[in-house]
Amino acid sequence: MIAPPEVPDAAEVQRLIPYGYVLNCCRHFVLQVTQSVEARRFIGKLVGKGMITTASVHTKDVMGTKEKRRCPLNIGFTFRGLEKLELEVPYLRVFEEKAKAFVKGASARAARRLADSGPSASLCWDERFEPDRAHVLLSAHADTQEELEQFSENLRRMAGANDGLDGWGQPLDGRHLTKVDGCPLPENRDVRIEHFGFRDGISNPVIEGFPPRRNKAHAPGEFLLGYWNDEKFNPWLLVNPWPKPDPWLLPLNPAPKLTEFFRNGSFGALRKLEQDVGGFRASVEKWSIQLGGGQDLEKRRDYVRAKLSGRWWNGAVVQPGQIDPPARALGYPPSSELNNFDFSEDPRARGCPFGAHIRRMNPRNDPIVPFRRRPLIRRGMPYGPEFDQDPGKPRGLLGLYFCASLEDQFEHLLSEWGDANPMGPDNRGDSKDPLVGNHQDPRAFFDIPVPGEALRQLDGFNRYVTTRGTLYAFFPSVCTIGRIARCGAPAP
Repeated sequence: MIAPPEVPDAAEVQRLIPYGYVLNCCRHFVLQVTQSVEARRFIGKLVGKGMITTASVHTKDVMGTKEKRRCPLNIGFTFRGLEKLELEVPYLRVFEEKAKAFVKGASARAARRLADSGPSASLCWDERFEPDRAHVLLSAHADTQEELEQFSENLRRMAGANDGLDGWGQPLDGRHLTKVDGCPLPENRDVRIEHFGFRDGISNPVIEGFPPRRNKAHAPGEFLLGYWNDEKFNPWLLVNPWPKPDPWLLPLNPAPKLTEFFRNGSFGALRKLEQDVGGFRASVEKWSIQLGGGQDLEKRRDYVRAKLSGRWWNGAVVQPGQIDPPARALGYPPSSELNNFDFSEDPRARGCPFGAHIRRMNPRNDPIVPFRRRPLIRRGMPYGPEFDQDPGKPRGLLGLYFCASLEDQFEHLLSEWGDANPMGPDNRGDSKDPLVGNHQDPRAFFDIPVPGEALRQLDGFNRYVTTRGTLYAFFPSVCTIGRIARCGAPAP
């Protein structure tokens, strides 16, 4: 058995996984492989020209890429995409053994493992997410849409791009929203708002070995293949020969070669979610009136939104006894000040309810969770115009979620923690995640525990988010991307 290195190689890890980009726009190309040799030729050019942005690139250097007429770029492959690119069989067999969700793909698992049914069912997804069309995911980021347009043209002019890949004409574009009436925005680029009006991008976890170094960082194996996870387990230690020698593995790939192929890679789930902003606002208005109380209506709206989310409008976690929202004149605190908590001071959920979005999706060290945590890295941006500018246009979120196990992390959060009853011994509610849940029962209710008062309950939830597509991709190390590009018949 070969012991893995303790610290990931930042020069091999794609930067989008541990850091993301503090940029205003993104563009995701979901591409179909039409000619394998030409497609590999294009991918090989990306590696050869150093266009895949790694975690070793400093933030200031990322910002400087525009001087080279480039944008930070990252790449992932679906399992069918790897087959179309003619990846050698031994590597495909390892995926089949250790990453069954990735192999089957999101559309095949949507109903049972992603809570996607009704209008969110995979049969209703955008056609670009069809398994036979979604093979390669290219993600680019920039400050402006114009920069993305120019960079996209440069990509399409590269050898093999148009001859080997189809789908360039329908990219998924996202942009950060920063306008909130009455809220002064700081000059830093840290404050992002999504269409429902919540502050976004606050609580992404930190990976050990990558700055900023924190005491509560997660072991690399939670997000990167080939390393120990928080439970001191590494499912990607590949031993060859296996207990039952596999003729596909033994002659072609000794264990070191197999292990190196997967190490420093991560699984990503791209998810397009359409938001019903008008419906959400109408429900908040209804509940604000129902709750009554001595506050003015705007404060009650803030209170309802905070209880549903778990955070106030500025990103601060709702604490026990807090009724009034933070003053708007105070603006937004830095996100680094908003993550040092673990619900240990709120065990009865009298601040952040058990059913609130952030307590479901990231319970941290909540004492009510008797089993292993499921950390997930989320990179995302809204798409579509702001609601008040054009209410009739589609809008929503483009989320890209990274983890080492799609089954145990991404799918578990959606199907078990998001779609099931909230955890907590004192919880009486039975609604799904109030923001992103697949609400079907109008009688289901959300529980707001209030000491010394009659129980406050919100009911009549509607579907505020509809899934428009999901794909599962493997984001390999830079070295492995080169190996994928060179496998099979060589490009001319």
